[in-house]
Amino acid sequence: MKRRLSRLRIRTRLGLAFAVLLLLLLGLAALSLHRLTGLSDTLNQIVDEQAAVRDSVNEINRNAEAVARKLLVLMSPDDELRIASYPEIEAANSRLDDAMQRLALVLPPGPRSARLAEARERLAEYRTSYEEVRLLIEQDDFPAARALLGGDTEFTLAQFVGAIQQLASSEERAGTAKARELREQIDVDRTGVLVLCAAALVAGALLAVGVTRSIVNPLKRAEDGAELIAQGQYGHRIEVDGADELGHMATAINTMAVAVGEREAELRRLADVDLLTGLPQRARFIADGDRLLASLPEGEQLAVLICIDVDRLKAVNSLLGFDAGDALLRGAADKLGALFEGVAAYGRLAGGTFAALSPVLRAEHGAALAVQLREEVEHKLSWQGQSLDLSVSLGVAHWPEHAADTETLLRRAEQAMFEAKRLRQAVTVYNPGAEAARTLHLSLLSDLHTAIQQDQLRQFLQPKRCLKTGRIVGAEALVRWQHPQRGWLPPADFIPFAERSGRIRQITDWMLNRAVHTLADREAAGLAPIYIAVNISTLDIQDQTLPARLAAMLAEYRVDPGQLQLEVTETGLMSSGTDPIAVLHALKAWGVRLAIDDFGTGQSSLAYLQHLPVDELKIDRSFIQDVHTDPRREALLRSIVGVGQGLGLTVTAEGVENEAELAVVQGCSCDQLQGYLLAKPMDLTAFEGWLASAG
Repeated sequence: MKRRLSRLRIRTRLGLAFAVLLLLLLGLAALSLHRLTGLSDTLNQIVDEQAAVRDSVNEINRNAEAVARKLLVLMSPDDELRIASYPEIEAANSRLDDAMQRLALVLPPGPRSARLAEARERLAEYRTSYEEVRLLIEQDDFPAARALLGGDTEFTLAQFVGAIQQLASSEERAGTAKARELREQIDVDRTGVLVLCAAALVAGALLAVGVTRSIVNPLKRAEDGAELIAQGQYGHRIEVDGADELGHMATAINTMAVAVGEREAELRRLADVDLLTGLPQRARFIADGDRLLASLPEGEQLAVLICIDVDRLKAVNSLLGFDAGDALLRGAADKLGALFEGVAAYGRLAGGTFAALSPVLRAEHGAALAVQLREEVEHKLSWQGQSLDLSVSLGVAHWPEHAADTETLLRRAEQAMFEAKRLRQAVTVYNPGAEAARTLHLSLLSDLHTAIQQDQLRQFLQPKRCLKTGRIVGAEALVRWQHPQRGWLPPADFIPFAERSGRIRQITDWMLNRAVHTLADREAAGLAPIYIAVNISTLDIQDQTLPARLAAMLAEYRVDPGQLQLEVTETGLMSSGTDPIAVLHALKAWGVRLAIDDFGTGQSSLAYLQHLPVDELKIDRSFIQDVHTDPRREALLRSIVGVGQGLGLTVTAEGVENEAELAVVQGCSCDQLQGYLLAKPMDLTAFEGWLASAG
């Protein structure tokens, strides 16, 4: 049976299963309907027979009562009444006869007809007695007629009525017996239907189990086989035991396993070799390098790994096409093979990056080998009439000094190569200290996000004094980081890499919020108004949403925008990828003060400076330091102050640390002073105390 099922298609199996179940249900429904119809007809027949018998019996009883009443009139001495009663009695007797005939018609044949015969005999006896009474009356023998009427005639009529009652009782019992038999038959039929339903359910369940197994078992085998194939056992084959859809699927999976196994074998072969250059790829290079290191003799326990990256490969691909770039790579590969064939492990890692691992006798030989490799690889290449200069950047790592295995050594050499590109050097040797710094920066970058969320940053304020009035007019807000493990971190330890990573925006938002909050608290406390300056980065002045966000913050705390100053460095203005003037004008429109910080360190022109909507020019510390020792420096400072004030800007001298520098700054007519001579940056509590003591 199983073999026969497996030869059928799944849709055929399911169709047959549903057809059999449907036929079983239809047969069961038809049988139940047939039996219910028969029982209903029988019940209706019993009800109709009982109703007909009951109607006939009631009719007979009514007529018998009418006859009995009229018989009493026959005893009346009034001749007219007696004569008038004869037709009525005859009519009632006639109706009795008719009722008896109808009763005979509705009674079913069988033993119950004996009761009807008895009733007929009683009716005949009554009629005979009635005729005798009538004859005696006609003979004027009233005493005899009364005696016969009160005796035999009434008795025979009563006997007839009693026979009819017995007949009715008999019919009622017969109907009850039939109803009982019908109820028993219904119970039997119900039991039979339940048995048939159970049998149908069992048959359907067996059929469903059979069909399900014929589908699920092959599917399970296919699933298990597919998992084995997915694990790489491409030699596994799924058993095919049928020609149905599952058999076709198993055959297809087996075919796929063969094809995937063949393709993976080809991919493994191709994965070891670079198709463009024919050199080993990264995984094979690492394996070759490990074998080379393991085979080094005792006297040659040093090796150098050089990572080479072709410069300007993207530019060549963009300008001349990938064919030109491929020509460069093939040229580099040829030079690499000519230099290291048979003496070292070498290969192409990815893109324009190559690597070579060679044993050396002394560590200094590694630098010489790197120089030799650079000289050999860098060359002019003629391609379709174009002269291409091939230049490379090299990173060097030593074994076993920098790593114990090829894979780690390669990572170290790649890091040195990236450092060579960053510093624009031809060759760079791996520096463990640089990696430690990068690791520290990565750790701080992760911690910085937590620091902002957990309020580990602190606001420090450094006051600014007006040189004309001597009043403290403002303060520059500086950020400090109180690290839970490393303690106080100065800005130089985290601000630069925060700018490179984009986290500087979060720090700026924190500083702006804290500065606005400080201004609001000072105003609420009734303290003398000052302005607070906050440094913003190059990324901030490129943020088109900064003006609206800052305006909302000032409105929330009800702070005068003129009490907040934003400082942007001259270098940041010039290095901005987009024109910052639009953002600066938007900030200025909200009433915020603007300042150029560290002026003189960048390369901005005066023509550019005059278009900036700034209020203050802060001269960098490099122009203030030791200005009293060199007249030329003093002249330069005086010129810068003159330019700033000529543009209508407030000029502030930063970094004033001694009285001699202060004297020169005052002599150059600077407007404001900031530096250690006045005060170092302080937290808010210390700043307020310093203000109180400074008057």
